[in-house]
Order: sequence, then C-alpha cells, then structure tokens
Amino acid sequence: MNRQTKPSLENLVESGVFGVKSLHPGGMSTTKELAELCTVNKRTKLLDIASGTGESTCFLVKTFGCTAMGIDISEIMVDQARKNAEKQGLKIDYLMENSHNLPFDMDSFDVVISECTTCILDKERAIAEMVRVTKPGGYVGIHDICWKDATPEKLKIKLEEIEGERPETLEGWVTLFQQADLIGCKGIDRSEIIPNWIKLSKKDLGFKGQWNIIKTVLKKWGLKGLMTILASQRIFSSKHTGYGIIIGLKP
Repeated sequence: MNRQTKPSLENLVESGVFGVKSLHPGGMSTTKELAELCTVNKRTKLLDIASGTGESTCFLVKTFGCTAMGIDISEIMVDQARKNAEKQGLKIDYLMENSHNLPFDMDSFDVVISECTTCILDKERAIAEMVRVTKPGGYVGIHDICWKDATPEKLKIKLEEIEGERPETLEGWVTLFQQADLIGCKGIDRSEIIPNWIKLSKKDLGFKGQWNIIKTVLKKWGLKGLMTILASQRIFSSKHTGYGIIIGLKP
C-alpha cells in the first residue's frame, strides 16, 4: 500500500477530518516559544518547513510582525494555507516544494523552522537544507517528538511502520544539529505538553468530531485500519514518547 494511502494519523490530518486549530503538541504556545528562542522579530525573514494549513505562519506574522513564507509537499495543505492567510488579510507566500531540496539560495532567511515534521523526513538531509538557506547569525529551530531513554525497539519500529516517523531522543536531536555545523545548540524538554495536547484535542473535537473521525477511518480503511490508527495513538500517549524544542545558530 502506498504511504500516502495507508492508515495513519498523518494521512488523516491531510484528509482534513481534524477540526482542531493546531495539529502539533502545545499549539501556538509551542510555536511562540520556538519563535522567541530563535529571536524572531519584525525584521525577521522566516521560512516555515512543512507549513501545513498555515496556522503557525499566520500566527507568527500577526504576533511578531515578521515576514514569513511556508513550503509544503502537499498541494492540499498549500491550498488551505493560502486560503487561511487570505482570510486573515495576510500576505504570506506558500509554495509546494520538497523539504529535501529547497528552491532557495544560500543564506536567504534569518530563521528557518519546522514543527513536528522533521522526524518523518530524511532528518540529516532536511536539517542540512534548513542550515543552507539560513543566513550566518540566523537560527534553525524545530520542535518534534522525542523518544525517552530505554524506549523498546519494537515501539520505534511500529511507529515507523504506521507513520513513517523516526524520532530521536532529545540528545539525539541536539547531536544532529551539531553535526550540521550549528553552534550553541540546545534541546528543551517539553514532554509535559503531550498529555494535555491529547486531552485538549479530544475536547476541541467533541464527541461528534471524534465519531466523524472513526466513521472516516472505517470508510477509508475498514476495521483493520481503525486498529492501526488506535495503535498509533497509543504510541503517542505512551510513557516512552516525549517532546522537545531544538535550536541552533548558524555561525
């Protein structure tokens, strides 16, 4: 089965069945913290990798007065992001592009971020591209899933089978940033936000929204697909799954 059509939470997100405002743990609070760590301000030219529906870029432009651009490999997401920005009266460019081969010159942006996406990419290549297009003295920052120490290997394999995601430990993410020649790299543990995020997401969806998701899953993938989605949800809710913010400065 093609990765884009198999049962996974990632493919459910793209289907538009989720009605929550933010699809990453911590919502805009996490986005704001990442931006502050990267010293985003009104003079900042920012690139959002895998910008999705554009919620974060719109939030950042309104909150910090920065100039922002988003790229995503999904035509559906790019279209939604453009409509979202237009609805809010914001001038933000969204392009359908591949995170592994960014169509920008070296040293083009002050800050390059990616939210809860790097773990599904070729991590080394994606981070290298983020660094390439960042100006010297600029920041690269992500927030993403982090495995906790002593996570069973079978759990890691299962998540990769379902979602195609290969998280690192928080220390592992920092090491990847250091290996990409970033300096002042640090990782901030925000694992506490995952349980609250799951609860709030369910609250935002309500019973009707959750039931609509179940019906969508059953229609698309049947009972076996529903079991797969629930298995993925259990992994994200497990004691082995954490979350972190990672930043580094391009010298």
